[in-house]
Amino acid sequence: MSVIHAGNLMKFRRNLARSAISHTSAFAPAIFAAIIAAIVVWVATNWRLERSLAEERSIVAGDLATISSRLQTNLNSNVKLLQGLAAGIAVNPEMGQNGFSKLAAQILQPDSQLRSFAAAPDMVVRWVYPEKGNEKAIGLDYRTNEKQRAAAMLARNTHNIVLTGPVELVQGGTAFVVRYPIYITEGKSQIFWGLLSGIIDIPRLYQESGLGSTELELAISTVPEPNEPKQVFFGSMATFSRKPVLASVDMTYGRWTLAALPKRGWGQKSGIGIFEFYASLLSLCVVAPIVWIGFLTKSRQRTIEKLRLHKKKLVRARQRLEFLSLHDALTGLPNRRFVDRMIAQPPRPRAQDCLILIHIDLDRFKEINDTKGHAGGDAVLQGTASRLADLAGPDDVAARIGGDEFIFASWSADPEPKANALARQIVETLEQPLFIDGMACVVGASVGVAWETDLGRDLGQLLLDADLALYEAKKAGRGRAAVFTEELRSAAIHSKELADEFNHALDRDELVAFFQPQFDASTLAIAGVETLARWDHPQKGLLAPIRFLDVAEKLGRSGDMDRLILQKALFELTRWDSLGMQIPRVSVNISARRLAQANLLAELSELPIAKGRLCFELLETISFNDLQPVLNEIIPAVKKLGIEIEIDDFGTEHASIVSLLRFEPRRLKIDREIIKPIIASPSQRRLVSSIIEIGRSQNIDIVAEGVETMEHAKILKDLGCHILQGYALARPMTSEQLIEFCRDSHALQSG
Repeated sequence: MSVIHAGNLMKFRRNLARSAISHTSAFAPAIFAAIIAAIVVWVATNWRLERSLAEERSIVAGDLATISSRLQTNLNSNVKLLQGLAAGIAVNPEMGQNGFSKLAAQILQPDSQLRSFAAAPDMVVRWVYPEKGNEKAIGLDYRTNEKQRAAAMLARNTHNIVLTGPVELVQGGTAFVVRYPIYITEGKSQIFWGLLSGIIDIPRLYQESGLGSTELELAISTVPEPNEPKQVFFGSMATFSRKPVLASVDMTYGRWTLAALPKRGWGQKSGIGIFEFYASLLSLCVVAPIVWIGFLTKSRQRTIEKLRLHKKKLVRARQRLEFLSLHDALTGLPNRRFVDRMIAQPPRPRAQDCLILIHIDLDRFKEINDTKGHAGGDAVLQGTASRLADLAGPDDVAARIGGDEFIFASWSADPEPKANALARQIVETLEQPLFIDGMACVVGASVGVAWETDLGRDLGQLLLDADLALYEAKKAGRGRAAVFTEELRSAAIHSKELADEFNHALDRDELVAFFQPQFDASTLAIAGVETLARWDHPQKGLLAPIRFLDVAEKLGRSGDMDRLILQKALFELTRWDSLGMQIPRVSVNISARRLAQANLLAELSELPIAKGRLCFELLETISFNDLQPVLNEIIPAVKKLGIEIEIDDFGTEHASIVSLLRFEPRRLKIDREIIKPIIASPSQRRLVSSIIEIGRSQNIDIVAEGVETMEHAKILKDLGCHILQGYALARPMTSEQLIEFCRDSHALQSG
């Protein structure tokens, strides 16, 4: 019985094992199909996600490109309005608040994002428009304002437009600020006048550029890869870390980086739910995967075709944007960015060719722009661009790098003769008249030429070399070409070093006052002293004014120098009085820049000056016509403070006697070049006699400068001259030397 039960148990176990194997074999195709389906679903799901994400990024990129283009267009439009106002100020830099308001009202359009203007002569805001609501901005000194100083000094030092923001305004609120440096022409020099600022309404700029109505999460940064929150002024810095689509707004005055992604994040439109439903069907049948795969294949082909078309559109849009970023919108020529790229990676037609750069500046563009308006100016720029393009060969490049400046680039294995020939050809071509509104206008150009001397050398300096040569050409006159030399570079470096040293000299109190006595022509008693500036240079020793006056003027610090010398002169005058010295008065030179400073009268009124003890010497080289409004107001006010006025270096420049006498000076100083030949020249003696007679008729004392011999002194005394000054009587000396000189003179007279 037990044996039977044991046999049955073994049979049961064998049947159970065969049954399990049979079920496994039955489910094998289904399991295999499920595995295949799962693999297909997984692969297809990933592919669909990638496809959806690519399509989504393409759409976002298109929207972002539109926003970027609008933003750049709006900013450039605002800058052009600011340039128009700056051109008006450069024509009439003394227009005042009323003139500024009238001009700004004509330029500021109702539909502009610009909401106000501020003009800052000598870096201090004096004029604003509109005046209402911007009163607090008046008097803002960019040089001392920590929040705005860096941007203001950058615009001044680089001679370029600077866009900053958002900036907290002193009159309240925040805005973007565009600063434009203004230079005015004085003679043959370009003098820094000050800054013009435009306040751009941020909400309006964002709204009209499309930033407020988009379905995108946007952020804008001043750098391509921000790592600090303050570098992102629109949106959040976190946007840059979420794999956004990037675009840039490139401007000559800056570059912004835009980042965008959908507000709900990536992958929200993938349609995964529907796909998973079909995937569940794949696990239940064998036929469904084949049908589904066929469906996916057709769908995939349609999607790929759509993506291909969209990609072509995107490529064309990117190519268009790239072209616009490298070319000037007005002339169609390559722009400064194109030139910079070309210099960084020069496309040499032949391996041995050297790069030639010719920097071109139109001579009379400002006059035409002022008389014909911006339309006439644009016509001149387009005509110039067309002529330069006609001169360009297959391997040459003609570009507009800003304003009325152009670059002509060429290549040659023997660059010197080709560069000289091209320069002459460009000058001659641009001298030909351009017809604007049916009238012939001659513009002309000055050009600076530089070429590559050593292959493989860094070409970053080449454009600067051409610029130095252009500056030399403009100094020599209009319609000229100049070639760069190492001497020009050395002179520029020396000028820069001297300017830096002069700035330090003012800060370190290295300027010292020298004094040259003036004598009564009849008695030879001291009638006064003239204060002369000297630079006690730590390495070069004592430097005369001829070595640093031009530097002071170019730096805009001649007014600071005048203030310092005046303080030293008044200090010494007080000291001489305490010693009992008989010095009737002290004279100091005053520059045009110092006369135009708004705080001059306030500073002078605080000085302890006795009437008739201080005299201001105005150089005849000051343009009396240009400064007429200022002088009409300042000179009488200075006289009321007890300060006398003296005209220095009379006879050397263009000022007429009528214009000089209008200010009723106390004294007129005849220049040494007129005094020097009176010993041998009767005609020169008659000229001096005529000046003395004019002075007597107007109750003006005549001072003769450059009295080198006692014979000069005798002749001038006989002619009726009042005061003598020159080496024959006394040389310039320090205060200590003057004290000794006066003591010796007193002892000599007593003996």
